[in-house]
Amino acid sequence: MQKVISRTREILWMLAATLTLCGSAVLSACSRGDSSARQDSTTSIVDEVWAFSQTHPEGFTLDVRTMTEPDEGIAVSYAETQNSHSLSQLDKVVAHALSHDGFVGGWQNPENGLYYFDSAKLFPESSLREALLFGKENGQHSVFILSTRTDIPVDGKVAEVVGRGTLLVGTTGDYRPRSFSA
Repeated sequence: MQKVISRTREILWMLAATLTLCGSAVLSACSRGDSSARQDSTTSIVDEVWAFSQTHPEGFTLDVRTMTEPDEGIAVSYAETQNSHSLSQLDKVVAHALSHDGFVGGWQNPENGLYYFDSAKLFPESSLREALLFGKENGQHSVFILSTRTDIPVDGKVAEVVGRGTLLVGTTGDYRPRSFSA
């Protein structure tokens, strides 16, 4: 029963997102099987994301359903949209985002001038372990904490501590109050 309720919520959410993004004219066209209306809507979103990226070369994460930047969460890119560098490749990224979590991230590499665009999944900031695991499964080098604008390497020491669940600390134990053994 829980699966039925969950699937029903998912379908209702997708319908609401479609109405929000596409408008009633596109929804009507979609129901007739008119893919050109859906393509026009996606193209419009791609153009908006591209324009946004030009004013945010240092990096951004954008909810393409609302065209707003979330200010918290952990952004992790999907492997399927890696190596998307141009306006023409941004179509694939936006289409993936619209069919998944609705987030697109990007930044411009100052060394080669290329933009790097990806469809992204956002995790709550309390779910670092899950975000790191998803990042590792998707071949990412790091995950990005939006509220602090911090990259956390997927295979670094922080990931090791989070995966282990404990922080190991060494001390001599003979320098009160900074170091002592209880």
